[in-house]
This record gives sequence, C-alpha cells and structure tokens, in this order.
Amino acid sequence: MHISDTHLGSVQYGIPERELDFYDAFREGIQIGIDRDVDFVVHSGDLFDSARPSNRALRVAEESMILLQKNNIPVFSIAGDHDRPKVRDNPSHLLFDLFGLKILGLEGFESTIFRKGNEEVFIGGVSNMKLFKREQLKNEYDRASREASEHKISVFMSHQAISPLFPPESSEAREEDLPVNYTYLAFGHIHQFIKKKFGRSLFCYAGSTEVKSTNEISGLTRQGKGVNIIDTDGDETEMERVILKSVRVQRDLTGTLDECLEKLDELNNQEFEKKPVITMHIHGKPNVKYMREKLGEYREKFIIRQPIIEENAEAVEMSPSFEESIESIFTKYFGDEKKGNMALSIYNLIKEGKHSDEDILKICEEILNDH
Repeated sequence: MHISDTHLGSVQYGIPERELDFYDAFREGIQIGIDRDVDFVVHSGDLFDSARPSNRALRVAEESMILLQKNNIPVFSIAGDHDRPKVRDNPSHLLFDLFGLKILGLEGFESTIFRKGNEEVFIGGVSNMKLFKREQLKNEYDRASREASEHKISVFMSHQAISPLFPPESSEAREEDLPVNYTYLAFGHIHQFIKKKFGRSLFCYAGSTEVKSTNEISGLTRQGKGVNIIDTDGDETEMERVILKSVRVQRDLTGTLDECLEKLDELNNQEFEKKPVITMHIHGKPNVKYMREKLGEYREKFIIRQPIIEENAEAVEMSPSFEESIESIFTKYFGDEKKGNMALSIYNLIKEGKHSDEDILKICEEILNDH
C-alpha cells in the first residue's frame, strides 16, 4: 500500500475537530492495508505535520505501527519537508523502528530488500531535498536507477515536485530526471492524486489523506482522498485507488451573500457523517448583523468559518493552471509586470533557503529602492 502526506497533528483553520480528522483518515488508511492483507506499506513523506509533533500525534502513529506489526506488515518511509527538523536532529520516525518502521534516504539515496518466501522487492528512497539541492537530487536519482537495474520488482519513494506536472520554477526535478528501472514510483509532497506511466514504471502521487488547505477543496470534491493498493504479480503493475470514507466534506462557496445562502440551503438537504466545513468568499458589502444571524441558523449542521468579504466583485480568486509559468502567475496576481517581477525575485531568494530573514529584508529594501 502507498500512503502519503498524512500530516498527523495538523489543526486546519485552528478547528479542534480538524486535528481529529487527520487521525481518522490515517487510521482508516492503515486499516485498509490490514484488511487487504498487503505485504508492506510505503509512506512517501510528511507522516507528521511538524518535525516536533505533539504527544497525541506521536501516540496515534505508535498505535498504528503496533497494529501493523501485529499483522506482520512492515512500513518503509522517507522524510518529507514537514518531517525534517530545521536544526540538526533525528526525525520522529526513528521512534518507531522497533515497531517495524524503516526510514530511508535521510542523507541521500538508501535502499533495503523486502523478502517474502522466494520473492524479494528492492525498496529505495530519497527524503525531501530543497530546491537549491537540485543537482544533488538528480545525482541521487541516477544512483537509484543504477542500483535497481538488477531487480525484477522494485519500489522507489521520493517527496518532491516534478515538472512539467508542476511549474519548473517550483519543482525540484524534471520528468527526465526520474529514476528508471522501477516497477512503482511512490511520490509524495503534492496533495492531489496523480497517476502516470513512465516506461516500465507506474508513477503516482498518492495525495494527502486529508485536506490541508482550501485550494484542495475542489480536488476533494472531484477525486476524494485515498490510498493506493499496488499489485506487481502480473506482467503489468496494477493499482487500485481506495477512497477514504472518513474524510470530512468541505465546500468553498463564492458569490453574494444571498447566493452563498442559497448554496448552503442545497447542502442543508444532504446528510453527512461529519459536519462539513464551509469556507465562504462573499462578494459585495453585506449587512454584517444580518449575515451573522443567517449563518447562525446553519451552525447545527455545518462548521462555518469566518466569511471572507470581497467588496470588489472583480477580486475573484485566481486558480492558475499547472502549465502556466511562475512569472505569469505573479504578473496576473499583482496585475502589473513590474510588481510581478519584483515579487518573483523576492520569492526566488526565499525559495533558495540560503538566506536569513534579516538578509531577505535587506535585499527587499534594495529592490524596493531600485524600483
């Protein structure tokens, strides 16, 4: 089973129920693996939402690792960007090695062998690397490809964004950099489900098991959240996507107050296992007292976040396509090429991860003075 981006400990929107939702989704994913009697689990990064997870998050992970161990199901994982400590320290994964979890690739490509009877699977992985380590990452991918060449069945884990699936400027590697010679490429970091074929390799982002930000809501409605069950017994690698049922419904409503209330009425006629979370972008300048009174009528059925008021109807949210360049996205957002380029140069400095906050502020001042 391939599971990813479980972000244990996340408390989305500061809503206590949302922390429990991440635990529910994780437990359901683990139970699917047990019910399907999988041979092993791969987790492609961001097991936790923080490099210093809460005691509750650690406890949930421990319970699930013990449950998997009792069912003779080992777990192979890598560290995501959320898992990696910002200071020199060990990732929290290492607390669970006694329960059958093995973390790979903290400093570079690392591999192990899973054996069952006469069968063996070569499992390799590289933990998350920042953008400024692109060249090192490419070298690690090359090494991963070489070391898998002699193995019939192999799985590779990585926690990175890949272009052209995503804008090149925010991707750590390109399609042509991906290691070949693998049966299955188990990727994390991107929270939507993506499936592609690269030569003999089946490539998948399993996606997150819960919604981390509002820009995932449309994807949740369209494709749900889930885990991947992989079968390598035949000539072709087969994958079954299993949708998680415990994931809380979320809706992002946009329009005037009356339009949003009409959409709430439609949802109010449906039945849900958990109260849906409602995000609202209200156009115009509604009567605040009236708005609060009307929304109060729905609070028994929904978790309604503080509405976002957009007085100018033109301020409609922009959802860039993955094919757009980062330059055009910045220019569209700021509505001006000069401002867009200035913001892009600052963004690139932050992205490199080489500068302190004080350095960034000084550089920003210099850029502003030049403009």
